[in-house]
Amino acid sequence: MPLRERDAPVIDTVDLAGPWTKFRVDDARRCLALLRELRMGDVALALGAPRGAAALVTLWAVDDQAGRLHFSADAGAPGLEALVGLPELWAAANLSNTKLQFPVHGLVIAEAPLAPGLGGDARIRMQSALPSHVYSLPRRRTLRQRQGRHQGPQLRFRHPLAPSTVLSLAAIDISSAGCALWKPASELPLAPGVRIDGVEVQLDAQTVFFTDLLVQHVTRASDDPDVGARVGCSWVNTPDSGRDTLLRWLQASNGQASLITLRLD
Repeated sequence: MPLRERDAPVIDTVDLAGPWTKFRVDDARRCLALLRELRMGDVALALGAPRGAAALVTLWAVDDQAGRLHFSADAGAPGLEALVGLPELWAAANLSNTKLQFPVHGLVIAEAPLAPGLGGDARIRMQSALPSHVYSLPRRRTLRQRQGRHQGPQLRFRHPLAPSTVLSLAAIDISSAGCALWKPASELPLAPGVRIDGVEVQLDAQTVFFTDLLVQHVTRASDDPDVGARVGCSWVNTPDSGRDTLLRWLQASNGQASLITLRLD
């Protein structure tokens, strides 16, 4: 899946002697906490060279004992192999109202990819050294709307494992970057890395748009009476008309007076 500029944060060079210095986090414990928040959250990372090619990846493990970060990406993602061995690589991601950016050193691709996901696409596993610092940069606020478990916008799609099965799941958290779905235990499973095409998103009785989804994270709630899972997804290949529809709906839900233009930079 090609990475488009609007799908991921822009990677910029950092002037260590300039105004970015105040955003640099050197404390090892805080760096680990930020990286683990990326791993646990519904977050996609742009991995690439400044003003060069980038690929969309997922941070799936932070190993502070071995001093390693573990990433995964679609086996067919263009440009991944070209990034290996480059002297200057950065990873960037949007986390809540903050853009996190950190250097990536010694990136290597494992010989064997991860097992294919439920969507049938193999995942490539990569490793790099644990960064010594992270830049935590405030960014323009992302519009977000949280809903009750069974009262939010409805998303309808054919399950990638069983195309004859149409699911209708509620969004318990929805933003301009993605959404979190509530999946009851009785429904077929969804796994991180699965791509869901042709999703109908019904925000309310009069507002609908279409998009694709990429499952980023699944959190099971075994102690809940509804026993199910929170499925965090990012929007993929959303047409401009769909993005505008979502932003206007979020604006109205948040009581904003004027449309806010959101850019991932």
